[in-house]
Amino acid sequence: MKLDSKLDELQMHSHHNDVDETENQTSPMVEDSRTCAQNIGYQLDDEKYYDIPDETIESPSESDSEMHDDDDDNDGDDDILEFINIFDVHRERILYKSCKLTIYEACIEIVKLARELNLNKKQIQSLLNGLRNLLPTENKLPRTVPCLLKIVNIDCSKKVTYYCRECFHPLLSVQQSVCTYGCSLNNQHRSFKNLSELVICDVKQEIAKVVNRYSNIIREYQNETNIILPGDVLNAQIYKNLPSTKLNKLTLMLHTDGAPVTKVGGKSLWPIQCTLVEIPPPLRDFMDATMVLGAWLGGTHPSRDLLWSKIVEQIHELFKTGITITADDGEKVMFAIRAQLVTFDLPALAQNCNIIQFNGYDACPDCDIHGIAIERQVFYPFSKLPSTPKTDRDYMTFSLQKSMVKSIKGIKGPTPLTRILIFPDQIAKDYMHLVCSGHFKTLITYWERILLPDVFDQGSNYLISIILPHSFKYQFIPLIQYHQWKTKMFRDFLLYVLPIFVSLFLPDSLALHFLHYFVYIRTLYFYDHVTELDGIENLFNYYYERITDYYGKKSQLCTLHLHLHLKDQVLKHGALVFTSCFARESYIGQSVKWCLGRKYILEQFITWYSVDRSLALKNSMKLNDIFYEEKFIGNYINMLLIQNYQDKLNICSIKKKMNLTGSNFFSRYSRGLKLFHSRAYTRSGYGISYFVSISNENCLMKRKTCFSDVLFYFDCDDRHYAFVKKYKCINFSFSDALPTVSVPQFISDKLNFYYGFYNYKQFSYKIIPVADISNKVINMKWSNDTFVYTDVVCEREHD
Repeated sequence: MKLDSKLDELQMHSHHNDVDETENQTSPMVEDSRTCAQNIGYQLDDEKYYDIPDETIESPSESDSEMHDDDDDNDGDDDILEFINIFDVHRERILYKSCKLTIYEACIEIVKLARELNLNKKQIQSLLNGLRNLLPTENKLPRTVPCLLKIVNIDCSKKVTYYCRECFHPLLSVQQSVCTYGCSLNNQHRSFKNLSELVICDVKQEIAKVVNRYSNIIREYQNETNIILPGDVLNAQIYKNLPSTKLNKLTLMLHTDGAPVTKVGGKSLWPIQCTLVEIPPPLRDFMDATMVLGAWLGGTHPSRDLLWSKIVEQIHELFKTGITITADDGEKVMFAIRAQLVTFDLPALAQNCNIIQFNGYDACPDCDIHGIAIERQVFYPFSKLPSTPKTDRDYMTFSLQKSMVKSIKGIKGPTPLTRILIFPDQIAKDYMHLVCSGHFKTLITYWERILLPDVFDQGSNYLISIILPHSFKYQFIPLIQYHQWKTKMFRDFLLYVLPIFVSLFLPDSLALHFLHYFVYIRTLYFYDHVTELDGIENLFNYYYERITDYYGKKSQLCTLHLHLHLKDQVLKHGALVFTSCFARESYIGQSVKWCLGRKYILEQFITWYSVDRSLALKNSMKLNDIFYEEKFIGNYINMLLIQNYQDKLNICSIKKKMNLTGSNFFSRYSRGLKLFHSRAYTRSGYGISYFVSISNENCLMKRKTCFSDVLFYFDCDDRHYAFVKKYKCINFSFSDALPTVSVPQFISDKLNFYYGFYNYKQFSYKIIPVADISNKVINMKWSNDTFVYTDVVCEREHD
């Protein structure tokens, strides 16, 4: 089925969006499905254990008292709650005589302290007991954790359902030993490791909380996105074509992946994350803007039906009804709900979409390429004739057909996701796993084998000589230790350093081959105008077709083939930076910190997730605060350095006819969330954030930017300036860097746009308006007197 026709079909549902609703009306918590499903028993190869307090895991039957200690001494709590419910004075009634805090304020402070110390429920109960012993006897502090949470309006009701680890049979209690006839765990002692846990949240309620928190900026960003971030999701094809009869829209981006939580029993946490396209980045990926719609905790991958069915059902209903939110001014605003995409790493994509794994035949979710076997491994050779695209109709038809084979065109069976998404158009491949820790990491292993040991060591030393800006929050470690790298190191090495690295250390022909790949990925990663994508697929076709000449036939893996479909994905969903899983993986890493205690871990997770969301403040940032507002910071400033440059500053000011009497000096300058340092800043640490690019229309190079070193900032006549050392650009091209091969003009122009060369011995002192500062840059040595720099874009992606 064509994309447009499927969208027309969905458009029929949007006419129901005019149904009036009361403010934040939410349905009761959805109970989980009680159906059985087949066990999906494989684990991700690259999972690593997060550090959480989980040294010993007990079975639920061994110590149930830990879970139910909260129920002790409930009579006193009932009195407090009854008083609160009847008179609703918990925000006014003081904790005890002579205390300045109300009951509510005291409880909020205790909850905040508990979260700061990352305490579990049992530890908080101990804290409450200790505080009550210290306070006067007439204090109204709650005696139990449930009462504490209720007073601060946090729902701590039991939401978790339990299943057999092997057959996924629903269990009425954690002690139930009976499951499915034929299951190896049937009538066996039900230890903790043989339980799977599931929680399903109220989707409408989760969306309402985020919209209430970010309502001020959601509508503002929709009107400005084409100017601020032309490559964002809102400016891509699918967002524009999704059905809606409403001016106000909320569009969901979904993701799930697993993170190991326990070593005993090998349990992993699988939260279903959801973000709203209409919240601008980087706020879109903040913790309090990310929703958890459900979560699975188990020793096997979750059943896709159990995990997704009830969530999909809720989303599908919201497609028809929409959601009503009361704005700050009291206006009731109706929003249409749509779904933009779901993104996974490759193993999770196969599991959740019910298709063949990436190491099998017919593994491409986008086309009908079959693959060939070489020594029992499946490869996907390049073909000048494109394979037939898979369509939504293929997924809907083949998933329901009964066949003697395991799959048809790689489609193994149905998935709940086809109810709310158009397959494969709304399945996004994540470049974090596909490119950074996937194909690019494989390339480094090839280079390690190809290059002489001394050359690889020299390249390793070169890499650690490159100093990153402070916002990266790390510095490169040697290339010879790349097996210990985090994925963001592969990303930054690829996006900023690699063209220089390969030109210096790889043979010219091998370097040119890689540069085709780099320009393809770098253009898809971030662009200012969609026309920049024109023709770049030819670069990857060249790279794909010739990769066997350098790395052999076994280099054409499915992960390489999937790159073919990235341009089409970017046209549909926006630049890769806006659909990546870096923020999603960071969120999972944070989520495991909610998995406290030694058992009933998922209940702890959902409780502390709810607590943290309840404590989150309403967003006060506007687009101006994120992208434009200028601030100048004067503390931690080296006045001695400024005095040393005073004569040069005076000479420059006389030329510009500026009177510096009464000028103030500053060490740092921020524009929105982008922060620049100067040489005068005394606490810059190891990172360098005073190297910048400045716009210069008089520059002879096409980039029209020059490399500069910011010495300090100052004001004069109510305007702000930077005093800089501006270096002279030189006319050097990547074509000159690879003399034994012919570099295509398109690649040369692209690289010269991304990289600028300058002579570090030729510079002048300049006073420039701070508005001329473009970006922080990464500076790299090219030769004795020549350096090269490149602008840092989307520097907050790693947060």
